[in-house]
Amino acid sequence: MNYALKDSIAYRLIRGANSVNKTLNKKLCSYEIAIEQRATLEIIKYEEDVNQTRIATLLGKDTATISRSLDSLEKKGLVSKSEQSGDRRSKKVEITKKGESVLEETLLEVGSYRESLNSKLTQDEIEAFFKIMNKLEL
Repeated sequence: MNYALKDSIAYRLIRGANSVNKTLNKKLCSYEIAIEQRATLEIIKYEEDVNQTRIATLLGKDTATISRSLDSLEKKGLVSKSEQSGDRRSKKVEITKKGESVLEETLLEVGSYRESLNSKLTQDEIEAFFKIMNKLEL
């Protein structure tokens, strides 16, 4: 078998994800927030009763990574955490007014990049892309 890395689905997915992250992180650097942290803010804003475990699941990350990210966001004043149902280990996470402001301020940058990606594909190609991603369970 003649193996070519460039023909590997996993390799192409990783390269694509890295490219998207790098581009968006450059766009967001002046806000002192990474794209993953912005995604966390979006989840907190739009998901009901969200906690660290739910955020980790939605982002495909482990809870320790999300815990560190939430600590950083809390230090920046973008989120607040509080005990949930008397369980010290389960923290309810909420976005602060400052966090909502950062989310709003970065919407144009992130939205325009998302649109630029979508504009490179036809609607049929976008649907096929999501069908394939779902089939691969990604």
